[in-house]
Amino acid sequence: MAKHVPLTDRELFQIEALACDATPGPWEPQVVLDYVTGESARVVVHGQADEMRYVVEREHEMAEADQAYIAAMHPDAALRLVREIRRLRRVQERYDTLCDVLQHLNAFLERRGLVAQAQRFVEVRAQLERIHPDGFDAAGDAPGTARRQPAASLA
Repeated sequence: MAKHVPLTDRELFQIEALACDATPGPWEPQVVLDYVTGESARVVVHGQADEMRYVVEREHEMAEADQAYIAAMHPDAALRLVREIRRLRRVQERYDTLCDVLQHLNAFLERRGLVAQAQRFVEVRAQLERIHPDGFDAAGDAPGTARRQPAASLA
């Protein structure tokens, strides 16, 4: 099996440009009948019955599966796929950035000998979140609890 090679930004742009220049979708597969010869042919069309426009017309027989695939991959569908790929690439970039931050944090904690304490903090925090599913405020206080103020000085 071939190794997955992601599309380059240039390839995505080329697909997007081709889709923008093509007949807009949706397309649909149809079987048309030539009333002169009596032969039928599989085609892919755009539009209503009164304004039908052939998008793909073949001289020789087209398999039904090929016809359905071509119709499904109309330009609007291709543009949606290009947008989804770009969205997922942004998600991947954020994920990679987050992983880098966590690796630096882990290295910092290891250098300070704080890994075990940090792990314990995460475990306790998870237990508290199960007890109080509404979450905690930025200071880590449970909802509905008053923050203790430092004792006033007597002096």
